[in-house]
Amino acid sequence: MALNEKIHCRVPLRISFAGGGTDLPFYYEKYGGAVIGSTIDKFAYSTLTPNKLDKNKILVRSTDYDIETVLKIKAKFFDLEYDGKLDLAKAVLNVMKPKRLGFEMVTASDSAPGSGLASSTSIVTSIVGALKSYMKLSLTSYEIAELAYKIERKNLSIKGGVQDQYACTFGGFYFIEFNKNSIIVNPLKIRSDIIHELESCLVLADTNISRDSSEIHSIQAKSKNAKTIEAMHEMKKHAFRMKTQLLKGNVKDFAEELHQSWLTKKKISDIISTKRIEKIYSDSRKHGAIGGKILGAGGGGHMLFYVSLERRRELEKTLSRLGCQIIPFCFENHGLQTWKVSEKGVKPG
Repeated sequence: MALNEKIHCRVPLRISFAGGGTDLPFYYEKYGGAVIGSTIDKFAYSTLTPNKLDKNKILVRSTDYDIETVLKIKAKFFDLEYDGKLDLAKAVLNVMKPKRLGFEMVTASDSAPGSGLASSTSIVTSIVGALKSYMKLSLTSYEIAELAYKIERKNLSIKGGVQDQYACTFGGFYFIEFNKNSIIVNPLKIRSDIIHELESCLVLADTNISRDSSEIHSIQAKSKNAKTIEAMHEMKKHAFRMKTQLLKGNVKDFAEELHQSWLTKKKISDIISTKRIEKIYSDSRKHGAIGGKILGAGGGGHMLFYVSLERRRELEKTLSRLGCQIIPFCFENHGLQTWKVSEKGVKPG
């Protein structure tokens, strides 16, 4: 790889429709899990650039947090300490252990961590993708997702499920099934007219409420009582019903299922919703929303609503009045993508 050649990698963020929580190991290893959702045109990016630094150094920079650090690697022995400063990048390096050093890694994301859009996972996966290209590794999408899961959940001990790594790596509309012995990603071929209707009627709103998804997942994993398990069984059923509704274009049923899945999700834990989230949801229903839900683990981040096109503006004004920020989006059909850029132009990564 030439010194003036950069590797770019981007990974889409995702919105989940139903089934979230059934991708936690304590549940799916015993009962099997299923989730449904899609990636959107918001991304996490990583850029790897070879430089003339000391060959035992790696410069890592986050443009989101405006911080950087120079990592010194002794005898190519990766044992970087996690101190809260760019730990996502450090964990990827610790696991992948690139032999050729002396490069810069710059990351950026269209959404902050804690958004409920899998932004942290997308950052990890984008770094994996850039290093995969740099190290000339032959990894399948399944292997990339498994590696990202290992880094985030095992190496960094960030609590959470398995959905995000696979959703963001594969991209598009997805229905993912989990059990103790396998994870299967089923891409959904949704007709273009159905997609147009969904993009016209779905409203994404940032509540501007920050939360720690790892803490919520940790509490959820400990709440293995009959009420929680029964709610998770029902969440899985919502995912299966939504798959049929989307494939057939029954968008009204999909919107109502979105509402019912939110009611079910709140039964899993008392910390999934808050008084402010309940206020946002209640007022949204009064101003056109047929269904909706919090995205991700809950407690804050983004919310997704389904509203008729005729009342969309009414709902958006209501959400803005409640202190939410409307996030325009379209669906993204591609997952992880890499490419190279040099003075000679752009080429596949």
